[in-house]
Amino acid sequence: MSSPAQERRLAAIAAASATAFRHSAYHQVRAEDVAELVRLPRKGTRGKARSAVWLYNEVRSRRVLVALALKYAFEEFAADDPEPSPPETVTDAETLVAVALHRIAAFSQAERFLVGQVRLGIGDISTSEKRPAPQQSSPAWPDGPYGQAAESGWEGRVTAYAQHLAARIETAVSAVAVPPEGWARRSAERLSELAFRALADDADAAMERQAEALAAYWFERDVVPLAGEWASRLRTAERAAALAVHDHAGPRIKAAALEQVLRILIDGTPLTARAIRVAAELAQLLESTAGRGDSVGDLRLLCDVESRHGLLLLRLGDPAEALSRLERSREVAVKLPDVEEAESYIARAEHNIADALIAMGRPAEGAALLRKVEAARASDVPAEGVSPRWRRLTLTRQAAVRAAIRSGRVVRGVLLAEEVLRDRVKRLGPGNVNTASARVALAEALLAAGDPIHARRHLLEAMSCRAQHLPANGYWRQYDNVRLAETELTAGFPALAVNTLAESVVSTPWFRQRVSRRLSEEAAIVHAQALTACGSAEAALGLLDRLSPGDRGASRARAEALLSLGRADEAAAVLESVAEIERKLGDDFPTQAHTLLLAARTADARGRAADSESFAAALEAMAGSELDPQHPIVLAGRLATAARRVQAGLVGEVPGLLGPLLSRTPLDHARPALAEGHPLLTEARALAARLGAPVPVATADQLWEDI
Repeated sequence: MSSPAQERRLAAIAAASATAFRHSAYHQVRAEDVAELVRLPRKGTRGKARSAVWLYNEVRSRRVLVALALKYAFEEFAADDPEPSPPETVTDAETLVAVALHRIAAFSQAERFLVGQVRLGIGDISTSEKRPAPQQSSPAWPDGPYGQAAESGWEGRVTAYAQHLAARIETAVSAVAVPPEGWARRSAERLSELAFRALADDADAAMERQAEALAAYWFERDVVPLAGEWASRLRTAERAAALAVHDHAGPRIKAAALEQVLRILIDGTPLTARAIRVAAELAQLLESTAGRGDSVGDLRLLCDVESRHGLLLLRLGDPAEALSRLERSREVAVKLPDVEEAESYIARAEHNIADALIAMGRPAEGAALLRKVEAARASDVPAEGVSPRWRRLTLTRQAAVRAAIRSGRVVRGVLLAEEVLRDRVKRLGPGNVNTASARVALAEALLAAGDPIHARRHLLEAMSCRAQHLPANGYWRQYDNVRLAETELTAGFPALAVNTLAESVVSTPWFRQRVSRRLSEEAAIVHAQALTACGSAEAALGLLDRLSPGDRGASRARAEALLSLGRADEAAAVLESVAEIERKLGDDFPTQAHTLLLAARTADARGRAADSESFAAALEAMAGSELDPQHPIVLAGRLATAARRVQAGLVGEVPGLLGPLLSRTPLDHARPALAEGHPLLTEARALAARLGAPVPVATADQLWEDI
């Protein structure tokens, strides 16, 4: 049976085997020679030699002996090698593995005699294996470095370099993706076997060339299938940019090379942080050339780059810096000599500035700017077909959906989203990836408007389409996962939300560092809220401890968790700090309403009825003027107030409070305020039924085929 003791025995055998095969040819080394060199404590006697029979029972094959010998010798050789730093570029990732392979090549040169003996022995078939006999079962090997080397040797493979390679491969691949569990080890074992064969069979070749060739094979064989074809294209573009620098090319040649790198990063990769660095470098280079006024093309390219730079920063999670870059894009656009072109570029910059304002908690400002952009873009748009003018217009209208939702006008958000989706289905068809994006926007609007069931249906349909076009580790696929978890939580299925996020790339440190800190934090907040709803508030607090204390969403989730644990005083202190920040904000009404809702619940838990009533009244006052009158947060506040009235014995006020929640009358978006299946509706019906109040229900549909 495999055990740590067996691993120690194999390590001792490896040391002895390395000594034996370093000094004698393969066919001259007998089992007794190796056994005599093994030193292990036995029966209180340190260092006593073992027998050949004992050795055979441990390794079963001379193939295992030579595999262990190579493993031990290489571990000695590479013992002092430092751990590599994570690479920034795809080229750096390949170079990191090439350096590791060069180290292996140097070992092969230094231990040429030993490697030659291993080359002879790894294919040796023992006498017992040659005899006709029933199929032998493989021995049980321990799951340690030497056990793994022995197992490979038994099968005729050489994975002596795999442990060294696996750590470097895992670091290298972090430049492009999060590999599945065990991927790095499998890749390293395959590369170890290949490197051994190539280096042992051609010992006189140039080590640098061999290492680079093996690394290139590894990249194409393992990295490209893992990350996608974009990894190969990006590597080519990076090499062209590096060559331009190496050859001291002019600024325009360097800019063209960097632009190609940036285009590949934006178009097909998940690497937001890397794209931001390239955009900043390219913008700095262009500022020097565009400032001379020699070329309109330089101005145009600078405007494009600053626009993309701002959008990338917004995606990463730095809206203030994004706003600065986008305003710079608008400044450059004004300088373009062609008036019509300048107006188009200015409209693009202002559209993106509106997105940044929405992300900064200023959705009303963003909505006003989007209305201005929409008016400018709406002229001369053909009624049918796909054109650049229509594409720009439909993107602005989709952004207006986000602005409406964040402003608390969820009915308008649903109407706008439905209009955008209808238009895209008509022009693009239902299976287009941009139609799927409009469907995601509709799902978000429906979720905000109290219809999580239909939101989930639209979201899943969009996700199945986007999965065919977008990288799995990228921003938009993970954005969909976060929205799905949020929908599941709102629909009353927190366990599903926990599972969705626990198994998602968005919850990994890699995603936070390489793709989007902002989305990673959103995922952590939803995850924490779901854990609290599942009764795991302590785990939720542990998750929230990793986030910035100034994040308002994280603070509200923390207050919910503290309240769930009965720590109402701590929750009140957290909410007060959030309210202090929100007093300085002008128009982020839904989040302010959420804070008031939690503050009222916290005051109830602390036994402070007057404070609770004050918070509830402030929330109610937001209805109509700042939020839709039937906004779900407003309705949640009314449900909480109704529960307090029941406890106080003021049952007469309850029907009026529950009426808007229970109403089945469609609003302007042709839906009731709360759709069937919404947890708030379920709670309101239960409370009304307990009091004997009438409970309106939706009209029951009857299947005509059954009549």
